Amino acid sequence: MKPWWPRFIVRPRVRLTRPRFGMPTRPPDTVIFGIMFIAILFVLGGNIYTLVRTPPAIAGSQSGAPILIAPGIDQQLGMEGIVASVIILVGVVGLGLVYYASKYVFQPGYATRLMILGMIMAGVAFLVFSYLWNIKAGFL
Repeated sequence: MKPWWPRFIVRPRVRLTRPRFGMPTRPPDTVIFGIMFIAILFVLGGNIYTLVRTPPAIAGSQSGAPILIAPGIDQQLGMEGIVASVIILVGVVGLGLVYYASKYVFQPGYATRLMILGMIMAGVAFLVFSYLWNIKAGFL
C-alpha cells in the first residue's frame, strides 16, 4: 500500500519518550564523609562553645601581651578551638596511616614507614594536646 503523499516527503522515524523526573542523585560517599569529618572536628575542637559563649577574638594580659590560650577550663578563645581541631586532625590522620599500612603486607618496607609516620603523628598530636591542656589547667 502506497502512501498518499509524494515520495520526496519522507516520514520521520522519531520515537518520542516521556521525560523522567526523578530524585537527584546522591552525592559521592567521599563528599559525605568529608563534610561529616569536618563537622565532627568542629564539635570536638570546642568551637560550638566558642560560638555560643562569644569570647573576645584576641585576649590580652594586663601588660598588653596577647594571650593565645585563655587560662582556666571555663573559657576558650576562638583560636584555641581551631588549634585543637587541627591537632585532633593530625592525630586522626596518624592513626589512619597506621591502619592504611596494614594493606601493604607484601611491601614490608613501605608498610613500616607508614606505621612509623602514623605513630609519630599520633604521638606528637597527643603530646601537643597534653601540653596545651596543662597550660590551660594551670599546671605550667
